[in-house]
Amino acid sequence: MTQINKRRRFLFRLIIINVALLIASFFWYARQENRIQLAVAKSGQNFYSYSLPGAALDRVWVRNIALTNVALNQLLAETDYTFVEAVRLTTGEARAWADLGCGADDCALATFYNFDAGGTIEAVVNLETAVTVAFWQNPLARPAGSSLIAAKVLDIAAADAEVQALLGDIRAEEQVMVPMSGWLVDDACRDQWCVDLTYHDPAGSGRIVHVFVNVEQERVARIFYTRGRANQPTSAIPPMQRYAYTDDCKEQDGWSVCWEMTAHDGILFRDATYNGNLVFASAKISQVEAWYPSWPGGYRDEIGFNASVPPFGGTQITDLADGFEVRQLFTEFTHWPNCICCYRYEQVMQFFADGSFSPQFVSHGPGCDDLSIYRPFWRIDMDIDGPEGDHVAVWQDGEWREAETEFELYPVVDDVAPDGTKLGTFDGDTLYTWQMARTDPLGLDEARLFVLQKKEEEGDGPIATGPGDTFQPPRQWLDGEPISGQDIVVWFVPLLKTKKSNPLWCMPDPEPGINQCTAVLRIAPATELRQPTVTEIEEARATPKATVTATAVPTPAPTATPRPVQGDDAADIILNSGCGACHTIGALGEARKVGPDLTHIADTAGERVPGLSAAEYIRQSILEPNAFIAPACPNGPCLENIMPRDYRQRLSDEQIDLIVDFLLTKVATAVAPTAIGANTSASTPKAQPAAKTTPILPQTTNTPLVAIQILLVTLVLLLTLFRLTKE
Repeated sequence: MTQINKRRRFLFRLIIINVALLIASFFWYARQENRIQLAVAKSGQNFYSYSLPGAALDRVWVRNIALTNVALNQLLAETDYTFVEAVRLTTGEARAWADLGCGADDCALATFYNFDAGGTIEAVVNLETAVTVAFWQNPLARPAGSSLIAAKVLDIAAADAEVQALLGDIRAEEQVMVPMSGWLVDDACRDQWCVDLTYHDPAGSGRIVHVFVNVEQERVARIFYTRGRANQPTSAIPPMQRYAYTDDCKEQDGWSVCWEMTAHDGILFRDATYNGNLVFASAKISQVEAWYPSWPGGYRDEIGFNASVPPFGGTQITDLADGFEVRQLFTEFTHWPNCICCYRYEQVMQFFADGSFSPQFVSHGPGCDDLSIYRPFWRIDMDIDGPEGDHVAVWQDGEWREAETEFELYPVVDDVAPDGTKLGTFDGDTLYTWQMARTDPLGLDEARLFVLQKKEEEGDGPIATGPGDTFQPPRQWLDGEPISGQDIVVWFVPLLKTKKSNPLWCMPDPEPGINQCTAVLRIAPATELRQPTVTEIEEARATPKATVTATAVPTPAPTATPRPVQGDDAADIILNSGCGACHTIGALGEARKVGPDLTHIADTAGERVPGLSAAEYIRQSILEPNAFIAPACPNGPCLENIMPRDYRQRLSDEQIDLIVDFLLTKVATAVAPTAIGANTSASTPKAQPAAKTTPILPQTTNTPLVAIQILLVTLVLLLTLFRLTKE
């Protein structure tokens, strides 16, 4: 009897061990996606805590399901890849795979990055059946800096000797922003996948240190500073709930429309009908590109519940006098506007009783530098009276012309029809005209329009961002397909240029909310596209003409927005002119940017151009910056067309004299303004080795541990079954 009891106790222990191993395995998998949060947030900032009701997703599990697909596994086995992210698809996003079993919240998108060929490999996973239903390659995609990739980026940066000398062990340092997907025009980071890490200047200046990491080359591409800015005397901003939004539908004023928050394409408005007739199938913002001439480069911001700029404060639905509005705020910071890199956007859609609707975008700025251009990418899937049979007319050269094939339109606000419209989309007798409202206080509104034939693989699902400053997508899908009589998609990309001097634009000074820049598109029903009279044609021909092109050309480097510069002393004029955004001038400006250090320009200015004195050379460089290109800049040869070429119109003769006199003196002791985050007690950073941590989820990271766990569980299970059989 004693022997039997011993065997039973032993069997009971085996069962307990088996259950314990199973529970431990479950928690081990669950902890994998949290390890990076501990690594990045050890200083107290948990940037990636995306535990949302109804949206939580076991990303490791989704990854493992995707890898069970034989064809996908074979494709990945032939490449050097890493798992980047997995996000749940919304109802509207999943419709592209509805015939494969995807419905409301039961499918997810898994993203892998292909280091060999560049771009991503995307897979749609059915969460109910645990089956990969589709996968494809996107060679131009550049992913965001997700939590799963942040550890790899942190490892690369922490091992860099220059980073160690400047910041010490960055794992112990607090990051200013989430790791951001960015690009540099004058570096491999223009085309390759790069992620930017941001830290406070350890010297206590209040400026931000940017560490640009090339993920493909596994090296630090550049280290530079962006400006500090003094705290603004603002009224208190009421607290708002993070990740607050509402998916809903509304019927009012003849309209019926639904909307839902996506992971990184903002709010997806879908199935919009007016008086029972379908107007558009979907409308969303795939990315917000922030361009800084001073880097030169910028970010590819995403808005959504799993994005770098998440929703805040809830979805606002407001009745208008003649319709209603749906508005959602997205912001990275709760203490705006007293932040240095302030990313604060609003996505707005207005519906009016006359059948018109208005997609809008608001940026509250000012971002990481005062001079910048924001580019939201609206994608609108027009379905006038159904998906088929759409036609497009463009106002060009004084008349309406029907477009036969896909095209890119630029500019949009010039050379418009007498009623201000630029585009007409129609199906039978139903016509909608398109007009971009002029909102820039100096009349510098501009945008690009892309009209494409609709294809499911070109943006119906989640949209991956492309290389910076290339308008990819949608330019990558511009391949001359016919659009006459087809199902069309229109991309609207406004260019919002910030202004620091009066009038302010995209700047939160002196009160938040009153100086935002706004892009407004009005799409309205019309009875006809009226051809102009002879007089109207003559007037139209006297204005600049728009061009329609289907060629993918690089975007020219933008110049600063023309505006009068404020200031009565040299330091104020220099800062208000944006000079400090590109140049170091003593204590003014930031180092390691696009422009050369001008602190000691007085010592060399007289030797640059034969026949020009130091004062003449400096004056020429201000008024004609391309006349002589300086030989060396912080990151390599200096570039043409980066420095603004409109200072002759923006600066008075007296202001230019003050700048020249200032630069001819020793300016190394100039005093910089007190900036946000200034810390006078900051100690000098110590250079020290950075400890390595294991990157999260590279191609083969989990394989040995998974095999060991399976082996242990299997052995204990077999032993348990053996003893049960013996009993």
